[in-house]
Amino acid sequence: MAKSSTGNAGPGGRTGVRIVVAGDRGTGKSSLICTAATENFPTNVPPVLPPTRLPEDFYPDRVPITIIDTSSRVEDSVKLGEELRRADAVVLTYACDQPATLERLSGFWLPELRRLEVKVPVIVVGCKLDLRDELQQISLESVMSPIMQNFREIETCIECSAARQIQIPEVFYYAQKAVLHPTGPLFDQESQTLKPRCVRALKRIFIICDQDKDGALSDEELNYFTVSF
Repeated sequence: MAKSSTGNAGPGGRTGVRIVVAGDRGTGKSSLICTAATENFPTNVPPVLPPTRLPEDFYPDRVPITIIDTSSRVEDSVKLGEELRRADAVVLTYACDQPATLERLSGFWLPELRRLEVKVPVIVVGCKLDLRDELQQISLESVMSPIMQNFREIETCIECSAARQIQIPEVFYYAQKAVLHPTGPLFDQESQTLKPRCVRALKRIFIICDQDKDGALSDEELNYFTVSF
């Protein structure tokens, strides 16, 4: 995976996180990136942005982010595949006002990531939240739950609006967090259970904190847990 050559090492010794943004044409990829970097909604944005860097002080982990914009044109598919294979995390976009782009996630984009053997966290992002038809308001959970059941590589889902500055920083925060603090070593997505080593570690921590051995943590023992772990 790509790493930046500058900045202090963050969790896991990382000095950079490379996030690739992909999705159908017109779903708001470039506007999302530009708004995250400048905190302003662009009136004119090129079809594909050059690599965009968020500085190390942008998020609490103090690890710089490089965001790669991509083209969904057929003639650019080779370059798209190359960028996806180099990603530390992938942001897949759909447009909240274009239901067909949401269907394309499970119909094309997520299977394409598997075909390319891209095995990194995926953040699904619904852009243009401000343009959604008010008569078609449905919960994100109800829409995404079936997709997430079939594609366990999806780390989280979020909806945003670049035009109204709604949840733009959160998109890349979640992507960075998925790389720096992965749940994979702790949680089995297939069985939806904690992994055995994680269970053993938690039991060990409980035994250490349960100083009076009564099988429950008192307020004092909970405070000890908070301070020590």
